[in-house]
Amino acid sequence: MGGDNGPWQPLLEAVREQLGLPLRCIELPGFGERRDESWPHLEVLLQQLYQVLPQNCVLVGHSLGGMLALQLATRAQQNKICGIVTISANACFVEQDNWPGMPRRTFERFRAAFVQDPYGTWERFCALQSHGDNAMRALLKHLKGRRPNINADSWLHALDCLSRLDNRYLLQHLAVPALHLFGKRDALVPLAAVEEIQATGAQVEIMEGCGHKPHLSQPYQVAKRLRHFVESLSPAGTSVTEPFDKSAVARSFGRAAASYDSSAHLQRAVCRQLMKMSERHWTPSTIVDLGSGTGFGSKLLRRHFPEARIVALDLAEDMLRFARNERPQADAYIAADAELLPLADGSVDLLFSSMALQWCYRLPQLFAELRRVLSPEGRCLVATLGPGTLAELRDSWAEVDSGVHVNRFLPLANWREAAAQSQLKGEVLDEQRLLYFDNLRQLMRELKGVGAHNINRAAKRGMTGRTRIQRLAKAYEVLRQPQGLPLSYEVIYMKLVQETNQG
Repeated sequence: MGGDNGPWQPLLEAVREQLGLPLRCIELPGFGERRDESWPHLEVLLQQLYQVLPQNCVLVGHSLGGMLALQLATRAQQNKICGIVTISANACFVEQDNWPGMPRRTFERFRAAFVQDPYGTWERFCALQSHGDNAMRALLKHLKGRRPNINADSWLHALDCLSRLDNRYLLQHLAVPALHLFGKRDALVPLAAVEEIQATGAQVEIMEGCGHKPHLSQPYQVAKRLRHFVESLSPAGTSVTEPFDKSAVARSFGRAAASYDSSAHLQRAVCRQLMKMSERHWTPSTIVDLGSGTGFGSKLLRRHFPEARIVALDLAEDMLRFARNERPQADAYIAADAELLPLADGSVDLLFSSMALQWCYRLPQLFAELRRVLSPEGRCLVATLGPGTLAELRDSWAEVDSGVHVNRFLPLANWREAAAQSQLKGEVLDEQRLLYFDNLRQLMRELKGVGAHNINRAAKRGMTGRTRIQRLAKAYEVLRQPQGLPLSYEVIYMKLVQETNQG
């Protein structure tokens, strides 16, 4: 959290590689995609930010974003944040009493310069952020290369917010674990302030050779510290990783956007079946097509609920772009993870998800998010995949070697348990569907066409040579039926409502 999402991308990539956890970047009003928004009063801003936070999150903030993260973590009765990491965030950006910070007169001159010349002052600020870093020249070039569309009024109010925030008391009364990272050569946060923060008993790490943006100049080092911090929050013996790297899932389906519809015969059939489970006499106002892909589900939803506001949400931005251009049925398109929904509490009447949630392994977190965003009368229609999916392909590969070649999905019992624990009640059942192919090449081409080839972390890359494929084809031929080579899909259907709404 902090400013726009651009400077966070190197760190996001590094964290995905090291942790594999779902990630979400929160932009501040007036910055990035929120450039046209006004900067609100502090309490309103904190309420807005808290509303979009997922459950059980570790909140990371840079500079002003870090100061706001501390404010959020110390709010009365907050129950979403389980830890915070601040980067280059002073307790008071501007010196207060005896607390070290930017001299007030220096800040006032900077503010006045911004009023007169926003872009010139922004360039000066880029230089200040880069100053002292071992990669100063490259960092400065990178920052200046991302010339923003400045919302001068919002940025000015953000500066005023930065100058007024005083987190000295909060530092000493923080109830969740925290890590505070600083660059040793930061030109904006003096080392004397870092020492004062350490004196409060806070966990502080100082990074050598860094200025004000260590997450941009040394993203892998920062990611390593984040990994250690997150692992320290996990119970002993538990793993924070999951079989799928969400960024790999997004890339795989993004690459398949153009070919998806020509191969997605089963996916369309399942989507139609799921739609039949909806209640025709009911008229939801807001629908989220979760894992919307190329927009086939959104099209069916529009046909059945023509007056509803439909939000298409998908992990793969290329899928959303394809749907917006080729099948523009939704009212809004959002790139996000189902486990970190950027939606307000109680804002959705129908959550519709066909063949997407199998990529989620943290079911308690997923269902907590689904329940959080559902309205009191909300309903949830889900079709996902179980472990019986691609069983024939998995068994045939087992005749070739012991590697992981087929995506592994969670069983029906896990989905039932997660739904019950989240107080979402209703039907959870499964069915087996069979497809047939003339040969192995056709089968593999269809899987690749829908982006569903092997995305497991444990998969060995570059190990499917001609000889191995020939052995696989020979093993699969044993399973041939009169209709062709069989390929099974275990489809899990869920029709759920809020517990208070059942009956």
